[in-house]
Amino acid sequence: MFCSIHTCSLSGTSGVPITAETTLYNGLPYFYLVGLPDNIVRESKERIRAAIYSCGLTFPSRRITVNLAPAHIKKAGSAFDFPIAMSILCAQGLLPSDPDSLLSQSVLIGELSLNGELRPVPGALVMTQCALEHGFKRIVLPYQNAHEASYIDGIDIIGVHTLSEAFEFFRGFLSIQPTPYHQLTSTVPDPTPLLTLQGQPLTLRTLTIAAAGFHPLILWGPPGTGKTLAASALATLLPPLTPTEALETASIYSSIGSPIPPGRPFRTPHHTITPHALIGGGNPVHPGEITLAHHGILFLDELPEFSRFSLEALRQPLQEHHIHIGRVNQNVCFPANFLFIASMNPCPCGFHPDRNRCHCSDTQIRGYLRRLQSPLFDRIDLGIHMRTPEFDDLSPTSSATFDTLQSQIFAAHTYQKQRYAKMPFSYNSHIPPELLSEYCPLDSDGAALMRTAYEHYKLSVRGYHRILKVARTIADLAGSEHIHPSHISEALQLRAIDSLQLYT
Repeated sequence: MFCSIHTCSLSGTSGVPITAETTLYNGLPYFYLVGLPDNIVRESKERIRAAIYSCGLTFPSRRITVNLAPAHIKKAGSAFDFPIAMSILCAQGLLPSDPDSLLSQSVLIGELSLNGELRPVPGALVMTQCALEHGFKRIVLPYQNAHEASYIDGIDIIGVHTLSEAFEFFRGFLSIQPTPYHQLTSTVPDPTPLLTLQGQPLTLRTLTIAAAGFHPLILWGPPGTGKTLAASALATLLPPLTPTEALETASIYSSIGSPIPPGRPFRTPHHTITPHALIGGGNPVHPGEITLAHHGILFLDELPEFSRFSLEALRQPLQEHHIHIGRVNQNVCFPANFLFIASMNPCPCGFHPDRNRCHCSDTQIRGYLRRLQSPLFDRIDLGIHMRTPEFDDLSPTSSATFDTLQSQIFAAHTYQKQRYAKMPFSYNSHIPPELLSEYCPLDSDGAALMRTAYEHYKLSVRGYHRILKVARTIADLAGSEHIHPSHISEALQLRAIDSLQLYT
């Protein structure tokens, strides 16, 4: 007999519909599993056999062939255990398989233990979304995955504990109530890091601009000036995730089986990270840190200590906000719309240009800074040199100041969402070059100032565009519809590559 069961597989951070086709025929008992399965899927044969016996059901003493279609897609993971087991039971005629049956209208995922219990699998949220997009009415999955899957509305989420429970459900002898829909919400960030930042008014202003327009930022200065604290403070200024952003972020973490972050992700990889771990890779392909920071912050502390290959790999995602990873049998596009922030010392010891404490030679300083290539800096909008504050300036940021900054940033985000409502982007930093003349027009005084800056600083075209985007954000923070010369001047003063070159 023949039976076909609908299931799902992971491809990067997306779901792919898979069909488990099973046929039984006479011959010596043997269990064939085809369709490009990996080792984990191949091992499912023994888990399935033991689980069916443990639940008191009959495992057929016939030749069994299971095909995971389409055959050209590599199948990985243990989520196929449950659908393959049900397809074997269905092929024996123990379950109804007509087009109107519960089984035919459902997607099944789950790992089986040897005693027939269903164990949770990674990617339940992603595969539930895939099932909904392909018109299925319900998804049946391990009970532990039901709450995560319930973040998707419009499909019945049926959580089951054991294989025998699922068997009785599909026979119609057991009723299981669907898990109710839960809207995914983002928590409000803790303002403590920002309130602890002392004596750094220019840094606070730069953080505000970065948060308002999602502009990449680099902080540099001697040790102990608060660079790491400033990076943490930036996370408190960003508004909570929208429901759409929260669902996108949750899908990424669900695909790798990690807990879903309560708010915007804040990723801080160590400088020993490999390029593949940073941008994604492996076999099968898994997302890297830049994707795990999607809609959040990627903070690289001690930027020159990262490998040259890792830093060069950041160029494309900083520009395009996604990353393409190609392998022989898999091509994946991961989202990478993150707010990039980096910190660094001005020299190996960290105290340049204070020659009373810095004993680095000019050659050592130049070699240290030369690890950072100009093309990378040209993709960073803002830069600030943090200095040790005076004793009289060591007063923490007040709650009133925090509330004022947050209200300005929220207002700037509202302006941008209204302005780009019909566009595929939401922030000033993402304006494509062909639309700059529309969204960042300059009057005669502003155009004259930009001409002078372009010629004096020998700007690249990319650098010129980024100054316009920062000026647009500064104007939004001021509540101005038009970009004035004062906004351009402030954007020029905060340009990252020029800030660093002052001390090289």
